[in-house]
Amino acid sequence: MLTGNPFVDRVFVYDRSIKQEPLFRRLSKEFSFYRMLRRERFDAVLNLTEGDRGALVALFSGAPVRAGLDPQHGGMVGKRWFYTHVLPRNPEGNLHAVEKNLLFLGPLGVATTSKRVRLPFTPEDRDHVRQLLAAEPGGYFHAHVTSRWIFKALPHRKAAFLIDQLAERSGLLPVFTCAAEQRELDYLAVLFPLLRTRYCDFSGVLTLKQVGALSAGARFFVGVDSAPMHMAAALDIPVLGLFGPSTVQEWGPWDNAAEANGYLAQNGLQRSGRHTVLQACGNCVPCCRDGCHGSKVSDCLDFPEGQLSSVAADFLQRLSAGALLPAVAD
Repeated sequence: MLTGNPFVDRVFVYDRSIKQEPLFRRLSKEFSFYRMLRRERFDAVLNLTEGDRGALVALFSGAPVRAGLDPQHGGMVGKRWFYTHVLPRNPEGNLHAVEKNLLFLGPLGVATTSKRVRLPFTPEDRDHVRQLLAAEPGGYFHAHVTSRWIFKALPHRKAAFLIDQLAERSGLLPVFTCAAEQRELDYLAVLFPLLRTRYCDFSGVLTLKQVGALSAGARFFVGVDSAPMHMAAALDIPVLGLFGPSTVQEWGPWDNAAEANGYLAQNGLQRSGRHTVLQACGNCVPCCRDGCHGSKVSDCLDFPEGQLSSVAADFLQRLSAGALLPAVAD
C-alpha cells in the first residue's frame, strides 16, 4: 500500500518469517533489523500501531522524537517510557481513524492543512484492469462483500439480494473481488449461484493496487468494512458500506470532499458526503467482537430485505441525481 506514494522515500520491510526461527537466531535477526534502522539516524518515529514491535523500533531507532499510543498497562513492561510523546488511545470526541492518525503530527509541530486521503496506483495497474474488462464495454460497480474477518460479511442470501437490487436498478454489471484467501473464495462460491443477475468474477486474482484501479473506474462501490472499501473512498468513488460489529464513527468510509467525520450516530443509517453506511440499530451495536458470543457470525448483519431494497434505491437515486458523482480517475 505504500509503494508508489510520492511522499514516501523508502519502505523498510520486516520479514515475518523471522518469528519461525529458533530463539537465538530470531533474536539475532531482530536486533540486526533494529541496528539497520538505527543507522538511518531518523529525526522522528511515529508508531501508529499498538503492538510491542513498533515500540521497540521506536526505542532502538534513537530518534529524539518518538510518538506512540498509550499502552494503558498492556504489552511489554515499561513500554510507555519507550516514547517521548504518548498519545491517548481513545481521544475525546467522535474522531475518525484518519483524524486519530493526524494527531501524531502534534509532537512534530506540524499543522494539519488537509485531511484528504490518497491511493496511488500505476498506469500498468490501470491498463491491466482495463484489459480484463475489455469484453465488458458497459459500466460496472465494484462489489467486495468479503473480509479477512468473515464475521463482517452478510449472510449469503442477503448479500446476493442486495447485489441483485443494485444491478437491476442501475443496469450496471457487478464486478466482484476478494483476497486470495480460501475463506473468502468459499464465501463467493456459495454467493454466486444465488445471484439472478449477470456478474464478473475477479476474486483472488488482483493485487491490492489493481483492486484500487478497478474501483477507480467503477460507478460506485458496495461492500463490507474492509480495506477495499477504504481504498474506494480514497479514490472518491461513492461507497455503500455494510457494517456489523465495527465502529462506524472510527472506520466509516472517509469523504475527501468533507474532510470531516460525518458519522456521529452510534449506529443505523448514516451518510458522510457521497458515502452511505448501513448498520443495524440496537444496544449491542457496535460490539467490536468477532461475531455474536464468539460464533464468528454477526446477527446484526442479517438485514431485512425490505431495508436493503430501500437503502439500495435511495443510494442509486442520490447517485443519479448527481449528489454522489465521483471524481474522474485517470
